[in-house]
Amino acid sequence: MSLPYSEFPVYIGQAGAVTPPNEPNGYIPATQLNVSYSTSSSARRKLGKSVDSSDQFTFDSALSADISVSCLLQSGMVSGLDFLLDANQDDFVTMKLGSGIYNKCYAKDVSLSISPFEPVVLSANFVSLDPAVGGTITGDTDAYRGEFPPLDTDIIVYGHTCSVNDSANVLGQVQSQINFNRSYTRTPIYGLGSVNASSMLLDGVEEEISVSSTGLNSLIGFSGEKLTNNLQVALNFKNGAGSAGLGTRVDDLIKFPAGARVLTESYSAQGGEVMQTTATIKQVKL
Repeated sequence: MSLPYSEFPVYIGQAGAVTPPNEPNGYIPATQLNVSYSTSSSARRKLGKSVDSSDQFTFDSALSADISVSCLLQSGMVSGLDFLLDANQDDFVTMKLGSGIYNKCYAKDVSLSISPFEPVVLSANFVSLDPAVGGTITGDTDAYRGEFPPLDTDIIVYGHTCSVNDSANVLGQVQSQINFNRSYTRTPIYGLGSVNASSMLLDGVEEEISVSSTGLNSLIGFSGEKLTNNLQVALNFKNGAGSAGLGTRVDDLIKFPAGARVLTESYSAQGGEVMQTTATIKQVKL
């Protein structure tokens, strides 16, 4: 029997909490989910002996469970995006996918795409140190506690409702596409007596934003161009002015202060069209 998507909601718990996510608070309006399990194996071959059919492989490290989820941004989301806060970037979250519980999930990277007249989509990749194992893939027949999913298209963030505050004065006047990415560098911590890592140390956090527009204010030199002021993207929902009501989890997600650098620029032109330019700004947060 197939498992319908309607029985496979996605919940993300509060940062650092080991208990399963609270469904009304941890719900996220997910559009896509991918989970991948992989082992680290190698063939077991010994000199002077044929391969034992009952013992063909040796396993060198812990089971890897990678989770990729994409979701819309909606006003009123409570705790499902707590992991985005700078204060929580070294913490894990507990995720509930359908009825399966995935513990100790650490974010590997987060990306966000903004295009005109399209919903803004947030994508995040996690690794789970303590995934659901041994059971079957089951859905949640009582998703959202039997109620309709708390989704309202009037309070979704769209590309044409977002705004760019270019106080740094590095972009052209018309922005047509924005891609944001944040990557985390982590080191797993292994202890004696267990094949699984107990936690992960946060080694670094880097961010970059790529903006397509109709012009560049100046061409970069050998060391790029350092921002002298803020570059920030405000995520606004459809029927509301100003903040998307998502709190600092998302309202301050795309913010590049003075000191960040424009490290890549490109431009192109062809007959019958205006010039197309792209600028990539990067910053090292940790």
